[in-house]
Amino acid sequence: MSPNFRRFGAVSTLALAAALALPAPAMAQETDESVFTMLGRIILGAGRARVAIDTPQAVTALEAEDIEREQASTPGDLLRAVPGAEAFGGAAMTGQFLNIRGVGTSTSSDENRIVVTIDGVQKYYEQYRVGSHFGEPELYRRVEVLRGPGSSLLYGSGAIGGVVAFETREASDFLTGGSDTALRLRTGGNSNGGGVFGSAIFAHRFNERVEIMAALTGRSEGDYESGDGSTVTGSNMDSQSALISGTIGLSDNSEQRLRFSLSRWYTEGEQVPYSAYGNFAIFGNVDRTVTDDTAQITWENPASDNPWVDARVQLSWSRSMVEQENATNYPGYPFAPPSGLWQDSTYAYEGVSLDARNTVTMMGQSWENYLTFGGTVSTRDRLTEVGGGGYASQPGGTSDNFGLFVQNEFILNDRFTLLAALRYDHTELTATSGADASLLGVPVTHSGSAASLAAHYDINDSWSVFGSLAETTRLPTIDEVFDSVDVSLPDPLGLRPEHARTVELGFSWQGRDVFASGDALDVKVTAFNNQFRDMITRTGGGVPFTNIGRARIRGIELEASYEGEYWFGRVAASAIEGVNQVTGDVLASTPAHQVMLELGRRLPQYNLELGWRGTFAHGMTTASGDRVSGYGVHDIYMTWRPDQGVLRGTEIQLAVNNLLDRQYYNALDVGGYGFAFSNPRQGRDVRLTLGRTFNF
Repeated sequence: MSPNFRRFGAVSTLALAAALALPAPAMAQETDESVFTMLGRIILGAGRARVAIDTPQAVTALEAEDIEREQASTPGDLLRAVPGAEAFGGAAMTGQFLNIRGVGTSTSSDENRIVVTIDGVQKYYEQYRVGSHFGEPELYRRVEVLRGPGSSLLYGSGAIGGVVAFETREASDFLTGGSDTALRLRTGGNSNGGGVFGSAIFAHRFNERVEIMAALTGRSEGDYESGDGSTVTGSNMDSQSALISGTIGLSDNSEQRLRFSLSRWYTEGEQVPYSAYGNFAIFGNVDRTVTDDTAQITWENPASDNPWVDARVQLSWSRSMVEQENATNYPGYPFAPPSGLWQDSTYAYEGVSLDARNTVTMMGQSWENYLTFGGTVSTRDRLTEVGGGGYASQPGGTSDNFGLFVQNEFILNDRFTLLAALRYDHTELTATSGADASLLGVPVTHSGSAASLAAHYDINDSWSVFGSLAETTRLPTIDEVFDSVDVSLPDPLGLRPEHARTVELGFSWQGRDVFASGDALDVKVTAFNNQFRDMITRTGGGVPFTNIGRARIRGIELEASYEGEYWFGRVAASAIEGVNQVTGDVLASTPAHQVMLELGRRLPQYNLELGWRGTFAHGMTTASGDRVSGYGVHDIYMTWRPDQGVLRGTEIQLAVNNLLDRQYYNALDVGGYGFAFSNPRQGRDVRLTLGRTFNF
């Protein structure tokens, strides 16, 4: 292991000790024995619901409280407390990409190594100089991050990096205390960029079987200033979003129900930077409109008296569309109107998917077994219209897919868990525009399988060990297969599927009554090694995408969570190394080693919660050869819920991010492009949010 890894391990251990080795406060009264830390939350997305710390993979769940405390402007902002996961690319929504465990760059199509879902609907978008993910944090009630392929085979064989699953708000989140109607209002703003936002959520329960919710939000932020006071052009955004969701019980005597949701995120910008991420002024400006729609209806029949049926069937539709016009100010760039990217254009991904699965439960005196099986059928269209026609570097086409999966979980004596999963996927890609005429309408098929085996063993009530082995196949995308292919080559469509073998080993520790009566401290450490074969990368030239022989990404993650009556804390740390084993170069997707420390204090007598968070990144040399300095950024926050006076029932949240106004760069933003094309992160920013729920 490299010196950086050893140094990081020592720093992580010291950081954990420093954050949590605090004197125990005097306790006014004993707390409830059922204290749950962040690692004690239930994970829903990895098959059968289980507690995070008892799952034989690396998983993290963020609940509504975490989401609201963050006062996030973009979904990527919510990942700050998740080890090995982060957003990068641009401060505005239209420039955001995700990276999990060193997987994920701003290169077009790379993001399909990470599966992103909203209410179970897979979202996918790729376009030159535009990000991959759009959404409004105010509409989310929960986020689950499943890191690595071992926990993500139910979503697709290509999820080498993992899965980020967003769940939108539901009526039951607000219908409390026996009320049948609720109205929730929230508004706020931030100082750096002069941002404002507002949201209104209405929830109503018609009877015990039917409830519905509707939400509207609006957000506007100007260009922010970095730590040295310079304005970062293109970091502004204006967006509106809406959500309608509901639950319908099918009968009084059955647990069967229908769930549905329909959401839209929309933004319209005049003369925004053509490149939505980085500092690529040479691309000029453009008028850009983005509309992202997601809809799903799900039938559920949860297991009750029949152990053979715990079924779920979902029909979903998704569309992400970007319209661009009036390109201006592109001095010196070799490709300009009337040909090329700067013509008026429309890019879109639209797809329909049907997913069905069932879980069979079997139990004996000392064992339990849960068998989950199902399949997915989907079709996705990629629309590209540039100047009224296709465009070679972003070909239009269709992708027809189906997948079959099975996962079995066996539990013996409540101490040993064995989890095995298999998946098979098949895809047929057909170019409809942009590609060479000889390739249009020619189907290209790929198939691949994936398998994983994971085990978890409780040594005693405190210590557990776990490990997993996963073999994964990622199938090429439309962009990778047909992008500017040179038809004079012997096999112009010969791109091969990408393979990865991932090994994970780890341990966890659970402590109760550690520093005070009734408190809880959970720690989980995971080491992983991800070996790629035939990794698909962008190279440029006659064949923009090609298979490289071998690449390796390895790392270690530490996640710890403490909960007491008065104190709470978290640690999220990761050290990741990525290398192209053919050239020896650092992979552009390699993030900096990072430690996040959080410590908070509750003052129950004042209904007040105070906290500090520090994010510390190690310096590194990126794929561009640039040396990115390490940094430490400090945030403080407060949540106040007054219970008397005119503010009774109001929730007030105040945060100061980047308290010391630090000038710093994220290594992923520098990546393979270098400092010349990277923007510094936001300087000091004060955020204030006011919210209140009215129940009737």
